[in-house]
Amino acid sequence: MTKKDPYFPRGFGELDDLKGREMPRPKPKEDKETTAIEAFNNRLGSLFRMNDNIGDEKKRKIGMIITTLIILTLIISAYYFLIYEPAQEELNAAKTTKLNELHSLYKGPLASHGNAYMLEDKINDAGNLHEVESINILKYATTDWKKFHITSIHANTDQFNRTMAVYGNESRNVMMAASDAINLVNTNSAEKLCDITFEKPNTVSVPILVSRLQAGAGQISVGSIVDIYKNDNNTFDANTTNSSEAAVSGCTVLSIMRYDDSGEIESEYSKANTIVQGNVTNPSENTQTFNSNVLEMLKGAIIQGYDEAATVQMLNDYGIKLSNYERQINLGDLDAEYMILVEAPQDKVNFILNNMDSIVLTIPTAKAPSWMAGQINATYSPQ
Repeated sequence: MTKKDPYFPRGFGELDDLKGREMPRPKPKEDKETTAIEAFNNRLGSLFRMNDNIGDEKKRKIGMIITTLIILTLIISAYYFLIYEPAQEELNAAKTTKLNELHSLYKGPLASHGNAYMLEDKINDAGNLHEVESINILKYATTDWKKFHITSIHANTDQFNRTMAVYGNESRNVMMAASDAINLVNTNSAEKLCDITFEKPNTVSVPILVSRLQAGAGQISVGSIVDIYKNDNNTFDANTTNSSEAAVSGCTVLSIMRYDDSGEIESEYSKANTIVQGNVTNPSENTQTFNSNVLEMLKGAIIQGYDEAATVQMLNDYGIKLSNYERQINLGDLDAEYMILVEAPQDKVNFILNNMDSIVLTIPTAKAPSWMAGQINATYSPQ
């Protein structure tokens, strides 16, 4: 079978031809030399593509930054308005309260004390509420006031070893022994001590004419320590006094005089007895009469009409004894009036004289006479 035979398969010969014939290979593509314009355009395009990528990254980062700033702003604002600002307001209010306390306790002679400045700086520098509340102003002030007052008491005692406490807020004076003043200072805190100053007593004796009711019901005696109150109602009702504090305290009673008619004595004692025997009646009466005038007896003793020593001894403390007996028998002269010489601070003299009709002398139970102390003890002592 040959190639010319019509039944010869097509392609076998061609295959042989292909085997025997070298296939042409494609020539390598020659690099085309780019022009300067094409190079510039390619470079510019790559720059634009790179700038687009850089811009997207910047936008993403800027967005994240803005979002973070917004969140931080919201957090900071919420913290400021919900936590910080209320805390600062509370802190400032606490500081103001502490400063007010400081200035209320460190005043007058201690207003410029070194501890006052130290405590003020400590309050202003406090960073939180706990630091403010932990500053114990009362402790410092109490110690400083005690030191100041003890020194002041020793410097302001008179020849009778007394001093006078002046209460600034209550406008009252109290004379007392120096030992009592020191005890007053040692037993009180700065809350009370800051309103007291001690001065040397400058006293005078003031004569006043008062009723028995005004004169402590007539139970005061020479040497009694009395407080003076003022009653504007002139009713002398203990429930209607305007103030719970005495206008003047610690006054000494120097002398007491009653009207001379209190010394007039007209006493008569009679005892009758009647004996009846049948038709015979024998009445009998025993009468004792005593008429005298205490003042006139003293006058007679002075001019040697009586034994002066015996008379004075007999009449010694006549008025006081009379008042005591009246108290014991619950019967007395309620219309009696008294001329009393009382020692009082000089700056209170006008007050006492101008209010003579409405002042009341009272006896403090702390300085009660023996009969009063005995009665109180008997009332409250256990049975």
